[in-house]
Amino acid sequence: MTELKKLRTVLRTILIVVIIVVATLLSFPHEVKPVEWVEYVKSYGVTIGATFFGAIIGIIVGVLLAFFRFQKLRNKYLDLIKEIFIDEYIDIMRGTPMMLQLLIFSLVILKSGNSFVVACLALGLNSAAYTAEIVRSGIESIDKGQMEAARAIGMPFKMAMSEIVIPQAIKNILPALVNEFITLFKETSIIGYIGAIEITFNSKSLQAAYYNPKPIIFTGVVYYVSVKIFSYLGKRLEGKLKEND
Repeated sequence: MTELKKLRTVLRTILIVVIIVVATLLSFPHEVKPVEWVEYVKSYGVTIGATFFGAIIGIIVGVLLAFFRFQKLRNKYLDLIKEIFIDEYIDIMRGTPMMLQLLIFSLVILKSGNSFVVACLALGLNSAAYTAEIVRSGIESIDKGQMEAARAIGMPFKMAMSEIVIPQAIKNILPALVNEFITLFKETSIIGYIGAIEITFNSKSLQAAYYNPKPIIFTGVVYYVSVKIFSYLGKRLEGKLKEND
């Protein structure tokens, strides 16, 4: 079984390399000038930056939303209002298009703000809704008896969550979080509509300048390679966490 696993890994790696090499050779835009390549690399940096900061905002806000969902308030009416607020926030973010949210942030809420900052906030707050549900499902997958045991020995709710429940939940939700990060990375392709020059917008400009679709196809290869790297790093991290079990 181990030998088959190794063979599968080798064959898949060879296939991925062949796909990347062939796609690059067929789509590489040789006519693009060095100065334009510098701008292209900068636009890729904008894409990575928006993904990274959006993910940070999404994780922080998402974890807080999931945490407060399980936190019981002393007043039952306040507790009810809290649950309704969190549920509606998640439904609004998941129920409206990302493009629409981006435009509302850019034209209404933060109309005088920096386009990159606006993009990061819009992406992050949208991602938070999905992250909150991922974290919620991860927490609910942990045996409730562990929380009850922690509370029974006098451990405060916050400590029990941070020391016992959350560390176990992270192992369960890591694959889903990696998928959310990849989704966020691909969603950055629309932030060019508010003036943030990311890689897709840049490639569209090059395609229009040279009347050639190769810059756009090559950008597809860049996305593919990036996602492969993110997936690999996510699996490595997941493997490291499982080693401590």
